[in-house]
Formats: sequence, structure tokens, C-alpha cells
Amino acid sequence: MGKHWKDVKAEIEAENDRIWFDEPEYITMSKMGVYPSGAGTQGQTLGNLFFLTGDTQAMGWWTIEPAMYCILGDERFSLEHCKQMFVYLNHEMANLMGGQFGEGCPAPWLNLKLMWQFTLDIEDSYDTIQTKEELKSLLWSWFNYVDRINRWFYTVFPWEIGKLMPRLDPEYLQKAADFQGYEVVKK
Repeated sequence: MGKHWKDVKAEIEAENDRIWFDEPEYITMSKMGVYPSGAGTQGQTLGNLFFLTGDTQAMGWWTIEPAMYCILGDERFSLEHCKQMFVYLNHEMANLMGGQFGEGCPAPWLNLKLMWQFTLDIEDSYDTIQTKEELKSLLWSWFNYVDRINRWFYTVFPWEIGKLMPRLDPEYLQKAADFQGYEVVKK
């Protein structure tokens, strides 16, 4: 038998408490461009931060969290369906962010070792979860963790690079369209 779900919940809650106000080291490493796994495209890590920000948002409040709460509240889905849906929706993304990606990868691919470990621990605790309410209680802690990680990535993302991509005014666009022989459609 694996871990008990209440023990997994306690571990996740302890990490939530630890990182609520203090930026965790794995977020600091990511924002500083430190990826011991070697993750990054052509020697840069902006894509890593982009995906960490977007994927933790999708795993949390934007997509998977509301979907799981709907499934848990729907009588047509059994407890076993709900457990399997958690695997289908979380397992691979958590592995990409915190697992060792491929042979010879020396560290968690995108620095989120706990994201992957907590996912495995939740799945490992399934035998001890007897009701949808118990699974919902465990996932409440999980989604608080995922949402907190997302907020940290949202906070540390280098939004200032947006200055390099200004919105173009309609006059500029019309000049460019005229040069190419097109007409800008106005709404």
C-alpha cells in the first residue's frame, strides 16, 4: 500500500505554507535561468518561463481545477472515474515540469521536482481514498499548490520584454498594407 491521502495532503499543505510568502528556490532558479537539466532552446530560457507560467495556469485555476471540481460534483462520475481523470489531466504535464526528461537528464526538466513528486504521491494514495469528498479535500490542497506556483511564475516572468513588441497603430498598418497592395479591414 502507498501513502495515505491525509499524509500526502499534509505534505502539500506544508509546502504551501513554506512558499506562500517566500519565493521558493525552484522558482528563483527558474527566473535566474538555472536549469541543471539543460532545458532551454538555443541557449536561452525564456521559453521555459513561458511554459511554466502557462502550463501551471492550465493545470490550476484556468482549466484542470474547475474541470476536476465539476467531475467530482457530477453524480455520473464515480470515484474511480475521478481518480483516473486526475491522472489523464495532470500526469504528463507534471512529469514534464518535474520529472527527469529522457535518458541522461541529470535533474528535473523544468525545476519543479515537487510538482512531479506530489502528483505521484496523490496517485500512490488512491487506495486510501474511499469517497469523492476525500479526493476533493486532497485535490483542494494540490490545486492550492499549483495555483501558488503559477502566481510565483506570473510574478517573476520578465514582462518588461513586452516593450520590445509594441502594438502597431492603424496608420502604420495601413501604410504596410498599401505597400503590399492590401487594404486594412476596419471594424
